[in-house]
Amino acid sequence: MRREIQIKWDRIRDFMEKNGFGGILIKKVSNFAWFTGGKSNFVALYTENGASSLFVTDEKIYIVSNNIEMPRIIEEEIGKENFEKIESMWFEEEKLVEEIKNIAKGKVGCDLPVGDFIPVKLEKLHFPLLPEEIERYKSLGKEASEVMTNLCMDIKEGETEYEIAGKLSELLWERGIIPVVILIACDERLKKFRHPLPTEKKVKKNVMVVLCAKRDGLIVSLTRIVNFGKLDSELKKKHLAVCRIDSVFIGETMPGREIRDVFSSGIKAYEKEGYKEEWKLHHQGGPTGYLTRYSRGYLTDTSKIEENQSFAWNPSITGTKSEDTIIVKGKGCDIITEDKRWPLIEIEYKGKRIPRPDILIK
Repeated sequence: MRREIQIKWDRIRDFMEKNGFGGILIKKVSNFAWFTGGKSNFVALYTENGASSLFVTDEKIYIVSNNIEMPRIIEEEIGKENFEKIESMWFEEEKLVEEIKNIAKGKVGCDLPVGDFIPVKLEKLHFPLLPEEIERYKSLGKEASEVMTNLCMDIKEGETEYEIAGKLSELLWERGIIPVVILIACDERLKKFRHPLPTEKKVKKNVMVVLCAKRDGLIVSLTRIVNFGKLDSELKKKHLAVCRIDSVFIGETMPGREIRDVFSSGIKAYEKEGYKEEWKLHHQGGPTGYLTRYSRGYLTDTSKIEENQSFAWNPSITGTKSEDTIIVKGKGCDIITEDKRWPLIEIEYKGKRIPRPDILIK
């Protein structure tokens, strides 16, 4: 068994002991990927309910599936781990629940509703990220940012948002990266909508591309903006301001701090930049990893930040936005979605120089 799975099994065991469980059924796509080191139990792309599950006890780990999914799961996902099988025919899946009950020594928890199993939340066990996870995460961040740069450098006036989204999807899938969220807004839509789904609108002056991308279960988030011709002075001013605000969020994200303290500093930065009310028009981001966001940071969030925890802050001012994915370290943060080819603005904050993505002028 891999070291990574052994450590996560120990986290589950500790959780079971503290909460009096005889076993935990893991069905969520995000939790399955976390526990197995990036393996997949889904069929539909955008669902949290996996087609196969794990049943974890103090003594054994079981792969739970029907006869449709079991062959692929064993051969392509977890075969090397030697988990024991609990299998049923696809039309007799209720037998899986009964077998789990027979195996469990005590009450059973589950991360999604199943029968009379007790609901549990396992997301806090995802952190801190292990070295193996950080390596995979940085690899994803590097490639996703490269794809974004390649795409944006190739965007042409007159292309539709649909065409841009299609090209981005193709570039990602070529690298085994799943596009979880693609938002595209050009020209007037950039000022109107914070969550702009792609449309048939054609790019004239500028376009924003927002991406959440997944591989090995981990998700990175990043935003980039392209402008054709001379940059409007108002947009330039706003973008510099939002980069400064983002630098505050990033600079304040340190181990031991509460999320509400970081959020409060970010809100003060909005006011300092002259955009006091803008933070109310869109959430500011928060912890990320095996979910696009585990929660949205807010003034009441007392959760403490850990070293080797990941965040994606996304402050915005009408018409612009700044967003990247970071991993918290002892004396700062590693920005894992940075591409040196992209024009950067170096923001100094409390003695640190924090690079933020500028607008690409074409």
